[in-house]
Amino acid sequence: MIRFGKGGHSLRELPWIKGKLYVNKSGTIRIGKRVRFVGKPWATQLTVETGAVLEIGDNTFINAGVGIAARHRVTIGANVKIGPRTSILDSTYHQLDVNDDPGSSKPIVIRNNVWIGTRCTILPGVTIGENSVVAAGSIVNKDVPKNVLVAGIPAKIIRELEIPEGWIRQ
Repeated sequence: MIRFGKGGHSLRELPWIKGKLYVNKSGTIRIGKRVRFVGKPWATQLTVETGAVLEIGDNTFINAGVGIAARHRVTIGANVKIGPRTSILDSTYHQLDVNDDPGSSKPIVIRNNVWIGTRCTILPGVTIGENSVVAAGSIVNKDVPKNVLVAGIPAKIIRELEIPEGWIRQ
């Protein structure tokens, strides 16, 4: 099932798609109002397995080549910007040895007003706090507090950001 917004919305509030968007869906996808997908020059892909949930909040922008895979749950807030060729995966989808659980997954939560740069990787179990920025090329393997810039492999806090109350990146 794919749901758009909370009902009673105009055509202007429906998702906007430019280029290719591949959707591999057995679970549930909920897409907020005015969500924009770019699938050009690289296709964007959403994969949601049986019983999993992918939620994308209002006014979110998902750029070309982004891959989002939910084996359990991926929640993306409102006013989020996701740069090209970023991967958001709530599961490793494989075992490294016989002792690993092949089905393990941990939910990902990306709060409101987050900006994720080009070629980032968001790993299972991560929460990114509101108003935070993930610099290009970063690999996020642990929680990010609100109002910070993180960068690197693995991502570390570079500095705190001054975000006035009610300020929204557009």
